[in-house]
Order: sequence, then C-alpha cells, then structure tokens
Amino acid sequence: MFDALVLAGSGKVNDPLTEYAGVHNKTFIPIKGRPLITYILDTLASTPAVSTIIVVGPAKELETLRQEGYNFLIANEGDTLLNNVSNAIKHAEPSRLCLVVTGDIPLLSRAALEEFLNLCAPYDGDLYYPVLSEETCQKSYPDTKRTYVVLKEGPVTGGNIGLVNPAWFIKKKDSLELFISYRKKPLKLLRILPLSLVLKYYLKKLSLTDLEKSLSNLLEMKAHAVLCQCAEIGLDVDKISDLEQVRKLL
Repeated sequence: MFDALVLAGSGKVNDPLTEYAGVHNKTFIPIKGRPLITYILDTLASTPAVSTIIVVGPAKELETLRQEGYNFLIANEGDTLLNNVSNAIKHAEPSRLCLVVTGDIPLLSRAALEEFLNLCAPYDGDLYYPVLSEETCQKSYPDTKRTYVVLKEGPVTGGNIGLVNPAWFIKKKDSLELFISYRKKPLKLLRILPLSLVLKYYLKKLSLTDLEKSLSNLLEMKAHAVLCQCAEIGLDVDKISDLEQVRKLL
C-alpha cells in the first residue's frame, strides 16, 4: 500500500492558463463541469494499492470537495513546490514509499498508475521517477509538445508522478532545491552533474543507468529511472493548448 500526495498548490502569478480559465489555481479549472483535480482523486480512490490520499493546496476549495464526498486529508499549502511536498509528506506513513502526483494530469488512469507501481517493484530504493520515450508520447498524443533529452536509449521525457522515501526526502530536502528548480530545464540540470556525464550527454552516450548512479551518489540515496509506456502520466495541463487538448480527449 502507498499513501498518495497530490500537489495542488497555487502556481505562478499572472499565469495565462489560469487567466484564460478564470480560476486562481489550475487544478480547479473546470473540465466537463467538474474541477480538473477531481479526475485525479477518482483515479487514486479507485486504485487498490493507494491508501490515504493527502492533498496540499487551497484549504477552502479543498474543503468544499471533501463536503462533496471526496475522501482525503488536507495539508497546509507552502510557498514552494518542495515545501508543499514537505507539508504533505508529514501526514504519510514514514516507513514505506509514498506516491507523489502533480495535480494537473487529469488523464491519469488506474491502469497507468498500476503499471508504474508494478515496474517499481521490489521497492528497495528511495526515489522512482518515470521516464517516457518520445515514441511513446507521440504515438498516444501526437499533438502534444514536450521537452526531450536525447540519451543512449533515445529521446526521453519525464512523467508527473513518482515514488519517494519520506525519511530520505525530509533529510535531503534542502539539497533538492536546485534539482527541482531545473526540473523542466534539462540542459541546466546537466550543468550541475559531473563533467563525465555532461561529456557523455554531448557524445550521445549518456544512459539512464548513468543518471541513476550519478543522482544516487550526489543525493546519497538509491534512485531508479522507470521506463514506462503509460503516456498519460506525461501529459500535464501547463498551457492553454494542453487544456484544450485534454478537454477534447475527455
């Protein structure tokens, strides 16, 4: 069983997406008459491997959802992504891995979630992060624009869920700040990695295994890159074009 954290904190100010949708928080953008986040909550609630659901975000709006019948704990909203994770993870069971899900992937399905969780077995690491090939993403959602990094395995991108060891996260939270700030800037991320990895990258010889070993050493943990076929975990609603595509798909 895994506790699940849903990150539904407020985003950047003057965000074109939220202004377009007429809301203050993109996880509450209406899609087919209901808030975007409710699609994620329904998927988590229907997945047997998920235990307690913890949502970090605007308390008033989340309390309204609870009154409508959604079952989850509310964590205080912080001022940064890492603080949001930290506030939420304190409510999770510390002795087991915790599932972290961003609040902007309404196409997340039980099948996709279970595929990822099964690929993470036997759960002996501290961090499991999904990796999607360009082929997988383009086959499922050809109109979506993603940022890809070319590795030895080919062009890949990251997903929007993960498994995290709560004890390790709390211990290494400060060290994660830089990595999180560069999460959508892969070239900048490479600059803080060892020179040998950067050289491998430019020679197109850098592999997922290389990245696993390097991150494990840098952050004093055991990291796993999980190659997945479930493209919906990579389709987040970050732009107006993303929202319109998701509305059509749903």
